Amino acid sequence: MATPNLPTPDFTFDPDQAGACIAGVRPYRNGSYRLDAETISQKFIVHNYGHGGAGITLSFGCATKVRDIVKDRLVASHGVTEVAVLGAGVMGLTAATLLLDLGLKVTIYSDRAPLETTSAKAGGQWAVSVVEFAGKERELADIVKAAYREFKSRIGQGFGVFERPNYTATPSHNLDIVISLAPGLIPPRQSLPRLPFAHHTKPGFVYQTLLVEPPALLAKLKADLDLRGVTFVPKRFVSRSDILANVPQKIIVNCTGLGSMTLWSDTKMMPIKGQLALLRPQPALQYLYGQNGYMFPRSDHVVIGGTFEPGVNNETPDKAVCQGLVDHIASLFGKAPAKPLPDNHIHNPDHAPIVNPAIPEV
Repeated sequence: MATPNLPTPDFTFDPDQAGACIAGVRPYRNGSYRLDAETISQKFIVHNYGHGGAGITLSFGCATKVRDIVKDRLVASHGVTEVAVLGAGVMGLTAATLLLDLGLKVTIYSDRAPLETTSAKAGGQWAVSVVEFAGKERELADIVKAAYREFKSRIGQGFGVFERPNYTATPSHNLDIVISLAPGLIPPRQSLPRLPFAHHTKPGFVYQTLLVEPPALLAKLKADLDLRGVTFVPKRFVSRSDILANVPQKIIVNCTGLGSMTLWSDTKMMPIKGQLALLRPQPALQYLYGQNGYMFPRSDHVVIGGTFEPGVNNETPDKAVCQGLVDHIASLFGKAPAKPLPDNHIHNPDHAPIVNPAIPEV
């Protein structure tokens, strides 16, 4: 029997409409993300940054590690009752959430409100995307398991977390990493004789994963932290010495993402710009679509992305680029003329070494 088609998106898009085009910068770190601690000038600094395109995905798992590091420090330190968190993106908010479990008073310092951070501009598929982890395979496996458990427990709780199938034309490296690191955490991919969409005739695959809607997630985390008495301090730091001199807490959790390139003089950090086109919400679309660019139908928008600009550190969207993203996905559904994959596309083979780091033995 012929495979029935799932609903085709309406690709109507006006790049001149306010908010239709957005851009963010992934906080990529060469070699691996950073999740460790050091003592500087009698301050205990926990670093949690460099997660590339996997910040949303890894957030609660990394927060679990941060909580454990701080808990061990408290055992060795007497009288410490407060902790500072730098950054109000998803890494900062989830770290603050779990640090409250230790009975600490938490203060968050950030020059951006949560919905103004890079995290708010993420697509939201739960997958290990554009992040290095050489030498940290077992740690990342623990992080992935903890993160998935925390997100699953929040389905239906107002955090914008949903279970969704992701249909891909080729195997998804981002999800195969999860399957390799944590066998059984998500179901194995299934081969399909044909992707179930109009104009699709070739075989493909389907994965079962999560969709996390960043605006909903960040707003809910912020609201919960407010209810639990967390203080948010608007503050822009310019250097490590500025932080050490002006943050009174003895324990500081650094979740400044790309800001660590300047604040902590981390030369391994590299910005990677990504742009998104936001179409009107379409509730009938209950699937994710990836590997030729990506399309994530969310409650607020249908998000179409897929650009990859290493070394570009600005958040200015290009309307022509965003229109090109829409046109490319639309062409795959037979709704626009076919075009070759542009150089700045995330799935262009030139970007494979960064987008698809080798999966070492676990």
